[in-house]
Amino acid sequence: MNENIRALFRGISALRIVSDTGGTTCQQIANELGLSRPTVYRILETLVASGLVSVDGDKVYHPTFAVRALENGLTDRAWALWTATPTLAELQKEVVWTCEIATFEDYAMVRRDSMHLENPFRIDVRNFDDRPRSMLTSALGRAYLAFAPDQETDLILRHIERFGDPVDPEARVGTQTRAQLATVREKGYALEQRLAYPHVTSIAAPVRFRGRVLACIDVAWISRAIKVQEGIDQFVPALMRAQTEIERNLERDARD
Repeated sequence: MNENIRALFRGISALRIVSDTGGTTCQQIANELGLSRPTVYRILETLVASGLVSVDGDKVYHPTFAVRALENGLTDRAWALWTATPTLAELQKEVVWTCEIATFEDYAMVRRDSMHLENPFRIDVRNFDDRPRSMLTSALGRAYLAFAPDQETDLILRHIERFGDPVDPEARVGTQTRAQLATVREKGYALEQRLAYPHVTSIAAPVRFRGRVLACIDVAWISRAIKVQEGIDQFVPALMRAQTEIERNLERDARD
C-alpha cells in the first residue's frame, strides 16, 4: 500500500473511532487499530490541527462540529437509515402505532425518521418527533448502550457520569445501570414508559452491522390504549422481524 494512502486510511480509521465513541483516548485508539501510541498521537495531532477533532484536559479526543457536517454525507449511519426506511414503513403498517429510527449523536438519540404521520392513532404530543431521547431513560438510548461495543458503552456512560445527561438532567448512571443493560441484551429489546411523555410506552431494538450499532428502531404507543405486557406481546415479534430484515439487507448491500 502506498504510504500516503496508508496514512489516509489510518487517519480515517482513527477519526471514525473518535466519532463513533464520542470521545476516546490515544491509547484506546492504538489498541483498537493495532498501532503504536506515538503513531496514533501523530494522527490525532493532525486531526486536531485540521479542526476535525478536539482534545480536553484529560487527553480525551472528541469529534467537532466539522465531523458532524461530514456525517451528513453518505456515512454508515446514512446507509442504515436509507436501508431501513422501507422496512420501517412496513412495520408501521403491521403494528399501526408510531415507528421511529434514531442514531446516536452528542450523547443522545436523535430521531432521523418516523412513521408518525402515517399512524391513524397519532400520538399528539408537541415536539414528540423532534426532541432527542435520553441515553439513560429512553428505550432507544438503552437499546443503543446495551448492544454497542463495551468500550463505546463505557465511554458514553463515563461521559454522562461526568457531564450529566443532556436530555434528562435528573437521570444518573447508577450502580444498577450496567446490570439493567445486561438485562436488555438478554431480552433483545429495551422498554420505556417515557418520563418525558408519561402516557407513552415504547420498545426499541438495535440495528447492528458487524459488531457496531448504526441505529435503533422503536414502536411507541399510548399507554392507556394498550397495557405494557399486551404491547410487548403484540409488538416485540414484529420489531424483531424488522430488525432482522434491516440487518440482513445491510449485509446484502455490503456484499454487492
